[in-house]
Amino acid sequence: MLSTGGTAPAQKFFSVRKLPFNSPSSNEFAPVIYKNGIVFCSDKRSTILLSYTDLQNNYLTDIYWSEQKKAGKFANPQRLAKELSTQYYEGPITFSKDGNTVYFTRSMDITKKRGNSLRGDSVLGIFSAQYIYGEWTNIKQFPYSRLNNNTAYPCLSEDGRQLFFCSTDTRGYGKYDIYVSELVNGQPRNPVNLGPKINTPENDGYPFLHKSGRLYFSSRGHGGKGGLDIFYTERVNGEWQDPIALPDPFNTVNDDFGLVFNETADTAYFCSTRGNSMDIYMAYSTLPVFTDCGEQQMNEYCYTFYEARELNLDTTMFNYEWNLGDGTRKRGLKTDHCYARTGDYTVQLNVIDLVTGEVYFNEATYNLSVRDIIQPYITTVDTTYVGSEVQFDALKSNLAFTIAGYYWDFGDATRAEDPEVTHSFRKPGIYNVQLGVTSAVADEDAFPEKACVIKKITVLQRPR
Repeated sequence: MLSTGGTAPAQKFFSVRKLPFNSPSSNEFAPVIYKNGIVFCSDKRSTILLSYTDLQNNYLTDIYWSEQKKAGKFANPQRLAKELSTQYYEGPITFSKDGNTVYFTRSMDITKKRGNSLRGDSVLGIFSAQYIYGEWTNIKQFPYSRLNNNTAYPCLSEDGRQLFFCSTDTRGYGKYDIYVSELVNGQPRNPVNLGPKINTPENDGYPFLHKSGRLYFSSRGHGGKGGLDIFYTERVNGEWQDPIALPDPFNTVNDDFGLVFNETADTAYFCSTRGNSMDIYMAYSTLPVFTDCGEQQMNEYCYTFYEARELNLDTTMFNYEWNLGDGTRKRGLKTDHCYARTGDYTVQLNVIDLVTGEVYFNEATYNLSVRDIIQPYITTVDTTYVGSEVQFDALKSNLAFTIAGYYWDFGDATRAEDPEVTHSFRKPGIYNVQLGVTSAVADEDAFPEKACVIKKITVLQRPR
């Protein structure tokens, strides 16, 4: 089965490097962001022969954690917890947002007894545990784990209401399929197969649901560059959309799988066999980082004019008149006016002789400079429909520096560069579209100036 979803444009603003804790003598895979570091699986322990192999036909065993000391620098890995380790197979793993609940893959039978014809030490199931008083306790079997098929690769949604996982249940579409189970008060409900748009006769696994709503997964059955490739999809109007393959540098002709993004989708961790072994890589955005971006202010060139000094006029003979400098005249001591465009205007308050209609005398004169607000500026529609091509431009940006770089974040885990871009949203919602700009630098030791702004775009489901 080949996907009709296509391939995303090349991510020229992502760079990839292999993380330093990978070992040339073992395989590392299934990274998860946990606290200030990465939890992953490895077959470092090689003294026990296991009969289970994963989607890459590799033997895998235990769960490790490597603390990130500073950006991109990780400490030597340590086993995550003795309570989660057995002599058989553990991992992958997923954490609740508060880090106090885990769902993890484990051999169904972790006793030393033999003789079970189903070989429980070879069959994978999902288990959960709670972190209480510094230990992982209350280990329970996920009720839909069975000895007649493998159940593995769990992923909790950020709100803790959904558990995605994979199963080799023969009622599926083939090999590993991806399922989701709703969690009600922490109790799972009947799992639902994600359907034939996602699952194929080949292996489909390693689900990861980002907070943006994108579901990333890996598959051998949707085409791609070769082996396992990484895809994403989104649920729109209750239906999963056709998967889209991630481009370079994420997918290669080798196996690429198990991707997770951070909250801002500017850093990802994933596994690949593009080297001499199965290793964990970090993909990081080469775009500038923008923080504390305020919401865009409208350029409304409107003012209230008034004169604090009021003369004792005979209103039967005289009146005040404002000459607002753009050909507009308005009577009264106080008036409101909106200019059509920026510019420099000479504003006069005159006393008018009502008999002759001439200026009796000039009460006051002001020089008014009407300018755009100092900010990057996004010109686009406020509302659009799912699938519509939307034009965005930053040409009305008004800043104290000359802009050299334009960087867009559309709030749906996609980015772009250039002052004029187009984008379409795949599902309804309210998106915070961010525009960041940078200045040129005079020398290599200087840092560019930066500014950013956010504009809310409402995306509606197209009427049927």
